[in-house]
Amino acid sequence: MVLKKLSTSTSAQSIRIRIWRRLTRIQGAPREIALGFSLGIMIGMTPFWGTHVFLSLGLASLLGWSRISAIAGVNITNVVTAPLIYPLNYWVGIRLVGFSEGARWPAHLDASGMLELITQSPRVLADLSIGGIILAIPLAVGGYILVYRGILLYRRR
Repeated sequence: MVLKKLSTSTSAQSIRIRIWRRLTRIQGAPREIALGFSLGIMIGMTPFWGTHVFLSLGLASLLGWSRISAIAGVNITNVVTAPLIYPLNYWVGIRLVGFSEGARWPAHLDASGMLELITQSPRVLADLSIGGIILAIPLAVGGYILVYRGILLYRRR
């Protein structure tokens, strides 16, 4: 049991180290790399799962920031973190604007129930988006600082 736990934590740690090394070795100015990463975090916190990579590639290209680090930042939302991030985004969004406060799950998923879900979805999406943006701001700022300083430290060595 102890050996199994040790190997799991060691493999998770080795993955984190590998990702960090790749991120610090990206060619380009530290500012562009850090901005790309923080952009990826911002996009990753939105509810548009499935389009995150394309959005981050497009915006990073338009802004002249690192596309590779933007894709790395998008991975803040993944199969493990999404069940934690999206409910929190929704909770923050509904507390701030409450567009979907009256929204409810239909009693039956027949044609009328599906129509009810579809008519409520823009309000739920608005709450998810606003909550995601609010939560993304401090995460993106923190991600920028961490990556920028980390790259500078790595390159000085």
